[in-house]
Amino acid sequence: MQTEVNFLQSTRTTIFAIDASSANKMKRTGVENYAFHLIEAMKKEPLKDGERIVLFSPTPLQGKLTQMPSGWESRVLRWKFKRGWMQFRVSWELLRRRPNIFFVPAQGIPSFSFRVPIITTIHDVAFSRIGNLYSTSVRKRVASATSRAIKKAKHLISVSQFTKEELKTVYNVSETKITVTLLSAATEIYKRLDSKVIEPVLQKYRLGHNFFLFVGRLEKKKNVSTIIRAFELFKQNRGMGDPFELVLVGEKGFGYEEIRTYIERSINRTLIREVGYLPDEEVAALMNVATAFLFPSWYEGFGIPNLEAMACGTVLLTSDIPVHHEVAGDSAIYISPQDPELWAKQMTRLVADPLLRERLIEKGSNRVEEFSWEKTAKQTWEVFRQ
Repeated sequence: MQTEVNFLQSTRTTIFAIDASSANKMKRTGVENYAFHLIEAMKKEPLKDGERIVLFSPTPLQGKLTQMPSGWESRVLRWKFKRGWMQFRVSWELLRRRPNIFFVPAQGIPSFSFRVPIITTIHDVAFSRIGNLYSTSVRKRVASATSRAIKKAKHLISVSQFTKEELKTVYNVSETKITVTLLSAATEIYKRLDSKVIEPVLQKYRLGHNFFLFVGRLEKKKNVSTIIRAFELFKQNRGMGDPFELVLVGEKGFGYEEIRTYIERSINRTLIREVGYLPDEEVAALMNVATAFLFPSWYEGFGIPNLEAMACGTVLLTSDIPVHHEVAGDSAIYISPQDPELWAKQMTRLVADPLLRERLIEKGSNRVEEFSWEKTAKQTWEVFRQ
């Protein structure tokens, strides 16, 4: 049951308020998944004497978020407008009933904190490094929100060492103001699965056992056009009747029109399958079967899909950018994000070399064990309690 917390504080009580608005969404991608899995993992960590947690959300919590251990409670901060919940409604709440700390898992913080210390997570600064990956309006909005967060927050959490270095370089943030908490895959979902679980998903989407898989928003930042062109080159030498397909999982984003044009002009367009957004359980089933997972992003702050693929026993072909090396180590094949010919060559190589596939799968399985949401939660608690 969701109850409303009494914020009357004493010298013995420490109130940690957490923004659960992102975690509470039914369709979750990057930041939303981070917020959800972090909160769920934090619930497993016992509270110290006098500590209490309250989750802020504009609508009642749903699903697993409603299951709260002792000391955890919910406060629904209703807001009838489409925008401004964080900026104004949460600001008003911080004024009325002051927690000791307010944590925002995304990069947008309240307009006014009224001296309540704010901790926020910075996921990436791609908008600053490669601005044309966003629409002008989104780039300006995200840049403004990030600048405010960096300036106003008491402490910053970074999802990778790479992002920490970006914050120091681009924004001149002090080393002591940033704590790195690496992310993880939801390994209770993303894991080796039995064929009884996999086959119904393949049948649902009319897929065989020979396909390359991409999961993410179909947008310019994810560089989907490069793997479409690579798939074209891969298919050129495969001969008539070759069964391989390219499966694209995700919703449409900025730059989708260009992606759609590439697909429509492809002589293999019937073998390029767009299946839209899928729940995690179905994505995990597809990852278990895929010949390889393709992740050609121009820029990432961390890149959870890399870990998800490795957890499912899938070979990982990922773009040769610093953060992917940080996450995947020697468990992946790295390819320039701007060279579709190299992607096609590595796709061909994987199909022809089962021993290489086995080696990479084994390395990936070992690598993913180094990450866990429980570890992320412990590190986040340390930041709170400092």
